[in-house]
This record gives sequence, structure tokens and C-alpha cells, in this order.
Amino acid sequence: MSLTNYPNGVTSFGVPVMGGGGIPAMYGNVYFVDYRNGLDGNDGKTKTLPLKTLSAAYAKCTTNNNDVILIDGDSEVTEDGKLTWSKNRIHVVGLGSGMFHAQRSRIGQSATGIAAAIDCTIEVSGTGNSFENLKISNAGTDAASVACLIDSGEANTYINCSFMKLSDLDETAVSDAVFRGDSSTFIACEFGADTLAQTVARPTVRFKSSGGTRCKHLLMRDCQFSCASSDSDKAFILIDGTSSLGFSNLMVNPIFTCAIVNSMSAAALDNAIDSASGLVDGNLLVINPSTNTTAVCATVTDQIQVVGPLTHVDAGAPQTPA
Repeated sequence: MSLTNYPNGVTSFGVPVMGGGGIPAMYGNVYFVDYRNGLDGNDGKTKTLPLKTLSAAYAKCTTNNNDVILIDGDSEVTEDGKLTWSKNRIHVVGLGSGMFHAQRSRIGQSATGIAAAIDCTIEVSGTGNSFENLKISNAGTDAASVACLIDSGEANTYINCSFMKLSDLDETAVSDAVFRGDSSTFIACEFGADTLAQTVARPTVRFKSSGGTRCKHLLMRDCQFSCASSDSDKAFILIDGTSSLGFSNLMVNPIFTCAIVNSMSAAALDNAIDSASGLVDGNLLVINPSTNTTAVCATVTDQIQVVGPLTHVDAGAPQTPA
């Protein structure tokens, strides 16, 4: 099992590795998922007897044991229901396949899952989990379906993952991802898609509290946000309310790209980020953003600070923030 080392001391699984092999210094059981060839009745402990679904592998994992799940990338893993990830310190790695910018193992919904009254494909509410090389999508058609990912746990890490809500293109209440976690880290992840045009101001990532749980101490580094929208009021990042963001939060080198495609009625956007008017209990610092929107954040700017050269959509030249 050969795993990737990343710059600045980040390693696969988000934990220290022993020299040479790339295996975590402390880890538990390893489970294999192969949707094409696996069976959920298998023990999943060898690649010759893999499990079929991620939910079956998760059920076998022990919380706080640093168990590892490896997902074959030869086919898409589809789930009948929502994955509620409440266990701690489980590490999921996709092994190839995928599309667009990186090789990622795909996780989506079966026909049953698409029609189910579930709010997202996966909600991560546990602590210290890591997810790497995964493409997670949501094509849900039920009114309850609001996102692909809900991040509501603590100290969870996502590396080289993509998140796409492929349905409800005309619903402002949905988004590709919802953030309300504590100390979450996203590295080299992608949010949204530009192949389907949204017709309303539907955010890509929504900061939204629930039951007093709000996003805080977030770190996002080298992440990309994509869309196609006929509504210029759409923002990639939306702080949903004054209770949705707490303490300090950081985005480094984000890229915001809206596809301007006339045949899809997709146009330029006014802002990449919209804050909540009256926000006082949290802030978002954005360092070195790149965007083809008219501004990074110009409409509602409460507690949003942008640092570094900006790319102006009209001139295409660096612009120093005021």
C-alpha cells in the first residue's frame, strides 16, 4: 500500500507515517471496498473478499481505532441511504478512477438513495476522521435533499476530494456543501460543477449553524470552487446568518471560477463571497484569492478580510485591495 506525501508535512490519512512504506505509525484494521466485485457479506479484510459499499465498511470500523478503508476506483459506490459518520478516527482513501482534475473514487446514491428523504450523501459528525481521493455527489430529488456533504464534526480532514450537488439547480436552499464543523481542514479539494447551469443564487458552500453548532477554526488551502449560473447574484461562499460563523477561519489560495457559457445562459457573477449582515462573532480571512467574478466580496462584507493581489474580472490584472 503506497500512499502519498504532501507538502508542508501533510501526509496521507492526515497522520504521521513511518519511513519508507507510507503506512501510518498507528492504525487499526484495514477494510477493502470494491463495488463491482464485492459483497457486503464478506469480511472485507482482504482485497480478494472486499465489501461492496462504504456504509458496510463503516459499520465494521471501531471508533477511535484508526481503522482504514480503501475504495477501489473501478466503479462508483452507490448508497441507498445517508452515510451518518459519527465514529471517530476512521480514514478513507480512494484508489484511482474519477474524472476532471484528479483521480478519485466515486461515491453517489442508488436510485433508492436519490429518491430518499435524506438531507445529504454524507454527514461527518465524528472527530479526527480523514477522507482522501474521493468524489462525492448528490443527485437527490426529495425536498429534504440539501447538500452533498454536511461537515459538522471536529478536526476532520479532507484531501483531494470533490463535492457536487447535481440536482435542485433552481433551489436557493441547497448547496454543494454545508459547513458547521470545528477545526475542519480541506486541502486541494473541489466544490461544485460547471457542466449544469444553476438558475438561482444557490451557494456552492453554505456556512449554516444547527442546534448551536457553527463553523469555526476552518482551514481551507488550495481549493477550487466551480459553477455555471444564469443568476449573477449567486456566490460561491455564503455565510447564512450571524450565528453561522465563529472565531477565526482561514482560506488560502482559493480559486473561484464561473463558466461563462452563452448556450447555457451562464454569466459572470457579482461576488465570490457573501457575508451575513451583522456578523460579529466570527471572521473569515481570505489570502491570495483568484476569481473571474466582478469582486471577491463587495456586497455584504461583514467580517470578511481579503489579503493579497486580486484578479479583476474586467482588466484581468492584479489589483491591490483597499
